[in-house]
This record gives sequence, structure tokens and C-alpha cells, in this order.
Amino acid sequence: MIHPIASRLAIAALALGLATSARAADDFAKDHLAAAKSAIEAAHVADGLDNILISIAQQTKALLSRNDPAHSSQIDEATNAAAIELAAKRPELDAQVQQIWAARFTKAELEEIAKFYSSPVGMKLSKETQGMVQMIAVAAQVWQQKMSQELLAKTREELKKKGINL
Repeated sequence: MIHPIASRLAIAALALGLATSARAADDFAKDHLAAAKSAIEAAHVADGLDNILISIAQQTKALLSRNDPAHSSQIDEATNAAAIELAAKRPELDAQVQQIWAARFTKAELEEIAKFYSSPVGMKLSKETQGMVQMIAVAAQVWQQKMSQELLAKTREELKKKGINL
């Protein structure tokens, strides 16, 4: 579980980053943003964003159906209709992602990124990244638990030498 302060700091950093990117949007030439779009598409970094609306639609259905299970079919219909309507707003998120990339990479760098991710090794990296990140996260969690247990044992051992039994 993320510590509440860390969570708040992450949200504040994200908001500041988005605000900075939104203010700087006018500073990017259309070809710079187009290069960002090409790099993002080639790297498939925004693919998971398609699931956001699906996920919140499912959450909305579950929430409303818990409150009124007798009307679950109407809730599903209304939620689906609203989700389809809101899908038209997806370009807003795409524009923000493009601005974030454009703020961090030059047009030439974005073109190189797109070129790399369009190469066989770049396509493989893109395909394998999500699975590798998940495996790394599991490995890090296992290692963290192991280190936590070892640290606790070593601390107790040191304290025991000092006559403190915990």
C-alpha cells in the first residue's frame, strides 16, 4: 500500500507536470507534436490508456448496481451510452501525452525514438516491456519482503545483545 503522503506527493507532481505541459502546449510546433505522436504510437506507451474508460465504466456499473440491483440492466445501458459519449474526449488525453513527450524530447529525438521502436529490436522491446516490468515488480516485492525480514531479525539480534527483547 502506498503511504498517504507519498500518494499526495505523486498526485501533486503529476498535476504540476500536466499543468506545465498544458501551459507549454503553445510552445511546440505542429511537427514537433506530430513527432511526439509518432514516437508514442511506435513505442505503444499509450496503449494501456484505452482501458481507462472501460475500467471506470465497470466501476460505475458496479457502484450503481450495488445501490439498486433491480435496475442493473438499465444501469448497464445508461453507463455504456455515457461511456461511448465520453470516448470522444480521448483526444484530450492523447494531446496531453504528446505535450509531455514534446516537453522532454526534441523533434529530432522523437524521430529517433519512433525509428528505433519501428525497428525489429524496438518492436520486440515494446512487446516485452510490460511483461518485464511486471516481473521486475514481483522480483522487487519479493526482495523487499526478504530484506524486511532480514532487517527485522538483525535489529532484534542487536537489541537482544543490549538486553532488549522484542
